[in-house]
Amino acid sequence: MLEQGEEGILRVNTAQVGEAALWEDFMQGDAGAYALLYRRYFFDLYQYGKKISDDQDLIKDCIQDLFVKLWHNRGNLNQTTSVKYYLFTSLKHKILDVLKSAAVRYRAAEDPLELDMADENTGEESYDDQRADVLRALNTLSRHQQTLLHLKFNKERTNQEIAAELGITIQSVYNAVFKALRSLRKQLH
Repeated sequence: MLEQGEEGILRVNTAQVGEAALWEDFMQGDAGAYALLYRRYFFDLYQYGKKISDDQDLIKDCIQDLFVKLWHNRGNLNQTTSVKYYLFTSLKHKILDVLKSAAVRYRAAEDPLELDMADENTGEESYDDQRADVLRALNTLSRHQQTLLHLKFNKERTNQEIAAELGITIQSVYNAVFKALRSLRKQLH
């Protein structure tokens, strides 16, 4: 499975590693097999995820979360006849769970886009014009981003609470909130 390159660096020979052997090595705790599984299937999983959701960040987060969960539960996994099918099915369930839980929470909120803006004129724009501009900008965000912003600012949840509630990593929360706010700033300026 490993071979030494000219530079003395050990490399995984992906051409010689069969799917069943790779899965078995991974289940035994082989970090190299784990990394190879990730590299071998990431692009295919990403392409498959795009058929389920248009939110590219959500797909990447779900793939990352899937592999983290696989690593932590590797001792409880069984052999599979198709690693690719197993990963695709797991990713599909992960994405649908995140979308479903986010949609339920989103619909449950009375007014998820409620804004607490001061009722003042800014010279040229009135409060209603500002509110309309902000709502238009918010509506251009993905559902995932809207949900994150709602939880962060309307519900005043911490990043850790959001990550636990949505089943994603804290880093994913940081990244998604940052991207959403950057997008809003660009649209409003």
